[in-house]
Amino acid sequence: MKNLENKYKKKFFKISTTMVSIFLIGLLFIFFGYKFLSADQAYDPSKQRDSTLITEKEIKQQVEQTSNGIFTPPIRTNILITGVDEQESLTDVIMVASYISTTGEINLLSIPRDTYISFKGDDLTALRDINRGAPSYMKMNSVYAYTKKSGMSFLQSSVESMLGIKIDYYVKVDLDAFVSIVDAVGGIYFDVPEGGLRYSDPTQDLYINLKEGRQLLDGKQAEGLVRFRKGYAAQDLKRVEVQQQFIKEFITQILDKETLMSNLGDIILNLIKYVETDFDVADVPKYLTVIPNIDTNKMNTATLPGTSQTIDGLSYYVMDSEATNEIIDRFFYGNTDPDKEIVTETSQTETTN
Repeated sequence: MKNLENKYKKKFFKISTTMVSIFLIGLLFIFFGYKFLSADQAYDPSKQRDSTLITEKEIKQQVEQTSNGIFTPPIRTNILITGVDEQESLTDVIMVASYISTTGEINLLSIPRDTYISFKGDDLTALRDINRGAPSYMKMNSVYAYTKKSGMSFLQSSVESMLGIKIDYYVKVDLDAFVSIVDAVGGIYFDVPEGGLRYSDPTQDLYINLKEGRQLLDGKQAEGLVRFRKGYAAQDLKRVEVQQQFIKEFITQILDKETLMSNLGDIILNLIKYVETDFDVADVPKYLTVIPNIDTNKMNTATLPGTSQTIDGLSYYVMDSEATNEIIDRFFYGNTDPDKEIVTETSQTETTN
């Protein structure tokens, strides 16, 4: 009798969970539908971003794209993506993604955690206004730790100044979010590097034991994959490369219609619970139409060019400005013409050592 009662309880819980997920998905689509129907004008890029950073050709493209009055996404959207260890407030993952809606291209630039950054003049004043004890130079992954009370705004403006670009949105993900979201989509298949990955650090509750080869990784295993670096000859640079490869696999697999729809409820709940962003819900309709157009074969990845240097006894990664500018020109100010063939090597991470 007791087993039968437990069976019915489990069944009721399963049905209730399913109904809640369906209810949330229903609300989501009702909201999106309302936004589409109530959209009264086409997107105007000059009102959304710093107009000095948009070329005349890009504005002309946008006008042509929206001449039929349809609510559309902007030609180019730049997003700062950070992975934060909330215990230490360190941003061990810093990437800037640029999505071009006319071509389906995604450009992803990674900034190594040890990248040297210094502050002078007004920037230093702004830093000390937030934290009087902050040093005038530090590693990039420490900026958020010193300016946390300002949210992500100071880190975002620092990345903008370093790269000479305008960032439209930020996304901050902590480790719990990463693990939960990977689990929510049923895991991600990935080719673990030759020799496998093994590492143990009880102080961080980090235990990595992955065999080499393609396999389905759950959230905890995926966390170990993207955090592993001690066993690599190039350490953080190799870890950045693996992180880029994982993101490409994640996007490819999650955009599969069956995977997305069957896990949509859990994905939404995890995004709400764990992910911090300034992406306004009112902006969502502009980007819904881009999902089918995303082409991971046009996903280009690069790592900030630079060299390792010792400064005051500490090891830093110092940016190569000339090589960086070449990548910035191509990734963030390059082709947005859908009729122009894009010739790039998408499978190779670009670095300068």
